[in-house]
Amino acid sequence: MFELRRPTRFKLHTAMSRVVTKSVGDVGRHVPTLASALRPRADDELREWGGPSLVRGKRVLDLGCGDGRFALGVALLATTVDGIDPDAEAIADAKRNARRAGVRNVRFATGAAQHLPHPDATFDVVILSWTL
Repeated sequence: MFELRRPTRFKLHTAMSRVVTKSVGDVGRHVPTLASALRPRADDELREWGGPSLVRGKRVLDLGCGDGRFALGVALLATTVDGIDPDAEAIADAKRNARRAGVRNVRFATGAAQHLPHPDATFDVVILSWTL
């Protein structure tokens, strides 16, 4: 017989105010870019989130975009897509992938969600796909 257990409780040893700083540090650098190959295709994932109408004709921000897998997938429908990730190597891969695919309405930058370089109301939709 299957027995349900109570969730494990975690005690944070570091105050969040100390973790969230202006520096990106090692945040987001723990999942290899190749992990993108293990994720669903962008159109399949978008369908699960509500379909193309979610991004069609909109300004989209992809937080934790990694190598651009999802950002590039929705770019065909969106007006613009900005992808931000703390991993500079992943952003370099995303830019390379965009060039190879000929996608011109996507921009990628190194950064973190805690310190977005955009004013309020810049985007219509913010997506976080497989973001830790």
